Amino acid sequence: MDLIVPFWFKQRQCKTEPSGDNAVKVTGPNLGEARLRVFAEDGRWKAAVRKSADGPDDVVSGNSYSTTKQAWDVAFELYRTNVIV
Repeated sequence: MDLIVPFWFKQRQCKTEPSGDNAVKVTGPNLGEARLRVFAEDGRWKAAVRKSADGPDDVVSGNSYSTTKQAWDVAFELYRTNVIV
């Protein structure tokens, strides 16, 4: 998976590492761990963020998207607005 992270992500010194199919573990200075993932639902893609590896999704995108790239963009935005605050 070639993941393209947003510009602000690198500025915050955040890092990703693979965490399963279509999922990454995100870490950063002064931030707790989080998991970002994209998943297919009815042939379209959704994004989700969870704060623990085995827990439920804390935030799921309301809309669905036609490409994984769009879903990843939304996953990073959900992370920014719900974890970084």
